[in-house]
Amino acid sequence: MKLKLLVLGAFSISAISTFLPGLTPSANAVCVLTDVGVQIAIRGKNSVANQNNNVSQEASSDCYGNTATTTGTQVYTGAGSVNQNRNVGQYVSGGSNPTGVPMPAIKIHVNPQIDVPAYPSF
Repeated sequence: MKLKLLVLGAFSISAISTFLPGLTPSANAVCVLTDVGVQIAIRGKNSVANQNNNVSQEASSDCYGNTATTTGTQVYTGAGSVNQNRNVGQYVSGGSNPTGVPMPAIKIHVNPQIDVPAYPSF
């Protein structure tokens, strides 16, 4: 009899546990700012590639649970010199931090600059 009750209790707990994730609040986090900007220059061997990627990422001190994402790609192929300039500004604010603990925003930069002097000079 005790074994039947034990099995029934284990089955009941496993059945109820499938509904628990829907009853718990979803997870939130600090604000996250992400920038992905790729600059590629395939140019002449005697030329120059100037690649500049200026990113400003700011968040209000009370920012919570918000995100901003920017992407950009610049590609140059040719025998001459090239100037690639990219300027990005991100700002996020708002949200409601239930913990009351101030947390800095997470700032992610993925900005590869690829310079390939491959074209022959003419």
